[in-house]
Amino acid sequence: MGNASSIRNRVAVLLIEDGKVLLVQHEKYGRRYWLLPGGGVEYGETLEEAARRELKEETNLDITVGDLLFVSESIPPDRHRHVINYYFEGKITGGELQVPEEKVLKLAQWHFIEDLPHLIIYPKITRELRGWIQSGVIEKRSIGNRWE
Repeated sequence: MGNASSIRNRVAVLLIEDGKVLLVQHEKYGRRYWLLPGGGVEYGETLEEAARRELKEETNLDITVGDLLFVSESIPPDRHRHVINYYFEGKITGGELQVPEEKVLKLAQWHFIEDLPHLIIYPKITRELRGWIQSGVIEKRSIGNRWE
């Protein structure tokens, strides 16, 4: 059982260019899935600083961080972990897309927005992403537990 100090805060950034969204692919326990690029917030770091650092580490891109879009949580039924996910808009300001040699991170790829429902994306935020991208409307900022 975790305790309050073991809550992990993760920032993720939505980058859109030419009708495509940048996603990264992770492989864990033999499963591959997609997620928005980002990562854990370190102590003493703002969410925005964490987002910029993580994007540079994962994709080699320089970004500016825009508005907070929404927040989700990932808490499995056995509560062995607790992640709060903060999703921000972002804009690329420099850098060339490349992925470091890494155990978990496999790929960074642009995907057409209409292809998102056909991909395994964690946390399960595809509906919210498409709603925001297509209409610019966010129904709810706090979208609850999306553990899968």
